[in-house]
Amino acid sequence: MFSVSRSSLSGVANRSATHIVKRWRSSKSIEVTLRANVQGLGKPGEVVTVAPGRMRNQLYPLRLANYIDKNAQHYREATLAGQDALKSAQEVNKAYQQAAKKEQRIVQLQDLRHRLQSLPPLVFSRAVNEILPGSKTIFGSVQAEDVVKELKEKHGIIVDKVTVNGTKIKSIGDSWARVDLGDLGSVELKVVVERR
Repeated sequence: MFSVSRSSLSGVANRSATHIVKRWRSSKSIEVTLRANVQGLGKPGEVVTVAPGRMRNQLYPLRLANYIDKNAQHYREATLAGQDALKSAQEVNKAYQQAAKKEQRIVQLQDLRHRLQSLPPLVFSRAVNEILPGSKTIFGSVQAEDVVKELKEKHGIIVDKVTVNGTKIKSIGDSWARVDLGDLGSVELKVVVERR
């Protein structure tokens, strides 16, 4: 007859449990790159994890996914890291260029401010409305366009008319026009309107 000892049964039980565990662990999932939109998995170009059987039986034969080569994966990761480094370097460069432009603009505005402050009064001659005796009212007015034109033609200073404020002068005498320089404040220009 056949006799079985308890110690031999425990070895068989252990082996079959180990065998089941090994078999369960052998059904690992693998990473694949999708070539097409697969419902429930993802979009083309995405790296997803699937069962080897699904890849072998469904995705690969239908050309829905590709296996990922480990060397290619390392190359892809290195490329992505390089692209990220390049992108961050470009952002730093862009920020540096913006800061340099801002600094250059501030220097230009400071130069403009100095030139405007050293100007003599801007003199305009206009016809006076002489219907009323002693009237200082002029025909038309001195406006921002006139101030900009005077600055450009006689002093070689180019200013946008939007930056010139407070200039709609309608009488003879002294007045002030303000040129706005953004962050550096504004400069007051003396404007003199004379009788033509």
